[in-house]
Amino acid sequence: MPFASESHVNAILKPHFGTLVELVQAAHADYQNSIIAAALQAPRVRANFIWNMFLYHAKARFEGSNLIQVDSRQHWQGLMVGDSFFIRMKKGTKELLSRNYPTQAALDFNDASVDLFEGVARLELLYTLDGLESSIDRIVLAQRHLNRIVWAIDLLDSAEDHGQTVIPLPIAPQGGSPAERVIKPKRVTKPAKKQGTDDAGN
Repeated sequence: MPFASESHVNAILKPHFGTLVELVQAAHADYQNSIIAAALQAPRVRANFIWNMFLYHAKARFEGSNLIQVDSRQHWQGLMVGDSFFIRMKKGTKELLSRNYPTQAALDFNDASVDLFEGVARLELLYTLDGLESSIDRIVLAQRHLNRIVWAIDLLDSAEDHGQTVIPLPIAPQGGSPAERVIKPKRVTKPAKKQGTDDAGN
């Protein structure tokens, strides 16, 4: 089954966490500076715009890379990392779940036991917005299986601290959402509803 372990993903992608954060932030900044932001009528339009700009910036950033390339796989566009991971970028809920219209393809993508890409594990690069939906408050790289998050790495903390924040979801949760169970590392101070029909949908 194409599950990916957090340790394997971290070992390969940790040097690129900062770049992934920059790409998402750049795409969001493009939205904020666009005429669409002032005229927004539906959240899905914002999600589509940010998704599009993420791919635009990613193509330029990873041009010539031997590890990461923007690629299309069946119904999805995202980042192909070697022959190990396919990452799609999505807006996430506070529970770190992306929303998709429940087509069979969408259900299969979120079922890690279904091998869609010949052994390539599927991950999601998720961003969430603050309460006013005016700025990004979280960017995580996650492994999802059905309607639960198996693990997630908080890329904002990782980019700042060169560490990682793992968000594990127990098989039998004892209460609270995955987002409420974030394990954040101690900082050490050193002296002197469903909508959308594609990857971009909200």
